[in-house]
Amino acid sequence: MSKSIALLLTVPCFLFASIAAAKEEKESEGKGTTIKLGRSENIVLEAPAAWKKVQPRSRILNYEFAAPADAKKGDPTARVTLMGAGGSIEANIDRWYGQFKQADGSSTKEASKVEKFEVDGNTVHWVDIPGTFSDRMGGGPFAPGKVVERADYRMLGAIIVTKKDGQYFVKMTGPADLLEKQVKGFQKMLKGLKVKKGT
Repeated sequence: MSKSIALLLTVPCFLFASIAAAKEEKESEGKGTTIKLGRSENIVLEAPAAWKKVQPRSRILNYEFAAPADAKKGDPTARVTLMGAGGSIEANIDRWYGQFKQADGSSTKEASKVEKFEVDGNTVHWVDIPGTFSDRMGGGPFAPGKVVERADYRMLGAIIVTKKDGQYFVKMTGPADLLEKQVKGFQKMLKGLKVKKGT
């Protein structure tokens, strides 16, 4: 068989594989869970398809997800929570900083990234915090619970400030390398925020 004929036979196979891969990627993106917040459920977000909706560990949470959704048993997943809460933006973000430590003893605030942007007339405060995460396991109002120090962790957090329905927190915590794969989907969800008018 000549090289020209071999090349002509190879190209269709390559194109077919590329088309199949693109189709598979598109299908895997899928449609995620529709999140509705606010007294009239007028605040709407579309969770990435890569997030699996799970039973919230606490009653104060509106929603909880595990990511990625296709994680095998025993594989690490990130925890995503959504809830309404009060307090100043600065105080809440400072509280998140306090849940992390840096290996070299430097400032967690300085190691973090903060961004503010507007979506559909509402303000979103975005925070990206790296470091060792002090994960509080269990506990309650009168018992702090066990604290597990998780190295090489990361938190992606957002405070959505609405005009009529207060503030909502969206937080994702998990291994830093795992969260790196979730950043785009998280930000796409936030920037797709919709608030129904007239409510």
